Amino acid sequence: MFGIPGLQLWHIVAILVAALIIFGPKRLPDVGRWLGRSITDLQKGSQEMTNALREGMSEARAEQQKNNTIANPAPTQSVPSGDNKFCTKCGSPNPQDALFCNKCGNPFPTQS
Repeated sequence: MFGIPGLQLWHIVAILVAALIIFGPKRLPDVGRWLGRSITDLQKGSQEMTNALREGMSEARAEQQKNNTIANPAPTQSVPSGDNKFCTKCGSPNPQDALFCNKCGNPFPTQS
């Protein structure tokens, strides 16, 4: 009847009679007003939380889409020929007899 399953008319009448006995006829309108305002504030707070959550999720989704875009590849460097060997990790040139990269410290494979 009122949208709450299992709640019948006589339940509501019993609740109203109990409230009338507990609070009395003079305070019952004040209690009803307080209850109505409390429910309204609860609904507003719930709506604000929902809106904030949706906004945060949409910002996160936009940030994720921005990060997922394919970036322009770095320009290729021409590899000078000569007596340099290049690091496979950072790409910097090193002397031919170097055992480790001068820039990043990556070890070069040993030749047997």
